Amino acid sequence: MQNTVVKGNGKCPILPWMVEFHSTADGKIMNNQLNAAFAENYLEHLSKLHEKSKVRRKRLTQFVVIIPPNVQIEDIEAFLIAGMTVAQIRLDYFTAKDAYYTIDLIKKVNEDFGKKIGRVYPLAIALDLSEPEIVTGKLQQPYKEIEMEKGQTTKVLANPEFANRVNKDYIYVNYENISNVVKPGDSLILGDNNIHMSALQIARDIVECIVDKAGKLVDNLSVKLPNIPIDVQKGVSKEKLVEISSECQVDMIFVGPGSIDLAKQILGPSVLVFVKVEYASTADDFDHIIDKADGILVDGDKLMMTSKQNVFLLEKSIIASCNKKAKPVVTSVNCNSITKAQVSDIANIVIDGTDALLLPPDAALLESICLICKSAEGAVYQKELFKNLCSLKKPPIEPIESICMAAVEASFKSNAAAIILITTSGRSAKLISRYRPRCPIIALTRLGRIAKQLMVYKGVIPIYYVQNSKDTFTQNIEKKMQLGMTFGKVNGYIKMGDAVVMVFGLKNYVGFRNCLEVVYASQFDTVPEEDV
Repeated sequence: MQNTVVKGNGKCPILPWMVEFHSTADGKIMNNQLNAAFAENYLEHLSKLHEKSKVRRKRLTQFVVIIPPNVQIEDIEAFLIAGMTVAQIRLDYFTAKDAYYTIDLIKKVNEDFGKKIGRVYPLAIALDLSEPEIVTGKLQQPYKEIEMEKGQTTKVLANPEFANRVNKDYIYVNYENISNVVKPGDSLILGDNNIHMSALQIARDIVECIVDKAGKLVDNLSVKLPNIPIDVQKGVSKEKLVEISSECQVDMIFVGPGSIDLAKQILGPSVLVFVKVEYASTADDFDHIIDKADGILVDGDKLMMTSKQNVFLLEKSIIASCNKKAKPVVTSVNCNSITKAQVSDIANIVIDGTDALLLPPDAALLESICLICKSAEGAVYQKELFKNLCSLKKPPIEPIESICMAAVEASFKSNAAAIILITTSGRSAKLISRYRPRCPIIALTRLGRIAKQLMVYKGVIPIYYVQNSKDTFTQNIEKKMQLGMTFGKVNGYIKMGDAVVMVFGLKNYVGFRNCLEVVYASQFDTVPEEDV
């Protein structure tokens, strides 16, 4: 591969219209950490990572952005410009009416954004449904706060008589089954990691605890029971979800493990259901959860509360399990500024294989994280990763998957600038994403919802198009593949002389992708005016 980039000295001749796109001008430093990606071993891979290696223009990691209440139009525009691919609405902070007003506003702003960039931008809309929260009662008057000291004992109970009489000796919680699910030695966390307690003994409906970590007790603190299965009524959440789903079309939803069936029952099979892994107990039942879910959300900050020293192990294991199962995985990043520790944390999450990041609503922060993602994506040890992913599939495998696997390998061998494909169900795009190519996957589809849902899969750039009814099947294929090429060139992902991998089918059947072609982009590539 290096022979093609050295000025005239290689074995492969440079064609007149080709440009030197693989490396720096002197041919010494390969772009996008190409030398390191296909090194002979892991140590060699690390030693060949070069700070001056140029990154790709297109970020492959998708951005899920939390939309705050009362968001402004200019903020949504800024998020879109910074690279938002999924807008997440947290139902805890919205009434049903406010939620569908915000969703409608996002869609209108996105429509205007699409006009500015000259295409339909398939922004996905996601809901976040939190598990009903266990909280403490109100402090006994005249207390505003109570200092809970390490080593002191207290009693936790669900007796409503203490709902407005919380003190240092008796703490009311709104979970009547607490004395049945908590066992001696179990942990209780009050507030945002404020107070840690351990259960000593259970007597009737009272849980006697000792304070392990001191903190201030105030009104209505959240109560977390790490690694303890709980069953809380979901009536309010269900009503809100039903009301919103009847007014708005959403593309995916993030729920706790106990709400998978509820979400599927209300929203139907066409909406992707992502399950939130927030506690170590969820990770213990992960194999069962991943089979039921369409995707996974890993919240490292909440995992820190239950397994601080092992949180990185849980994150890596969950991301790898999702990669093995070909399920998209979103990883939460909670930060207000970029520090060295945050750079390392984000880079490692990307290198480990996350499809998307869940990010706070800060456009400047999104832009900074975008740069980190681009650098980290090039630092993946691609040779070993592809080998491991392929080894999971033992022959014989489906023809469509073998074509997708071959397309990714062809993109490696030719250092392709992009993979272009046409998809109806989205499956071929998802399969190619599964094998983690180093270049963007430009996926053309005529189904709007499929385009939106592909926005959470790593590397996929879905293009929504309307088919000309007068075209034959072959004409449609040629025009749409050319549309993908033109899109890549207009956006700077593809340059004249770049290799491009094309995947398409010769028969008009869903899932029948049986052709693979590697072409060079030329200066004559264009889309007929009537199809623009």
